[in-house]
Amino acid sequence: MATINASISISSDIMSYPVSINKSMTMKKDQSCNGLEETTGMRTKKFTSTTAAVIVEQDELTDDKAHKLYVRNASTSKVNFFYIAYNASAAGATTTETIGKLYGGDWMLIPYDGNVNINAASSSATDTQYLEYMVFADGVVTAAG
Repeated sequence: MATINASISISSDIMSYPVSINKSMTMKKDQSCNGLEETTGMRTKKFTSTTAAVIVEQDELTDDKAHKLYVRNASTSKVNFFYIAYNASAAGATTTETIGKLYGGDWMLIPYDGNVNINAASSSATDTQYLEYMVFADGVVTAAG
């Protein structure tokens, strides 16, 4: 049986609040002790405008499961960033709920239930930026056709 493990190490020397956090987890299937065994594969997308794009389509994954979404701004700019958002439909800009911003080198790993699309939009209309992403999946839907 395959297992997918994630680890994070955070340390700070801020005098008012020093911290050291070291955590790891085995990514598990929904309501199970079994580990996740599938991924969407690592993908990279090039952005050359501020137009939002769907990076994860909800119909590629089983709904209401224990997916984990990894997203990283692979660009080096500390000025430009990506908006990452939930969106109920690919075209419905008014249905977007922003999760946050990822600046150059920033990344995130979040739980994802597979019920809505995940969109990304670059903050720059002129600078090329690259985003990499992958879903560690608790069920990938077989493509039709």
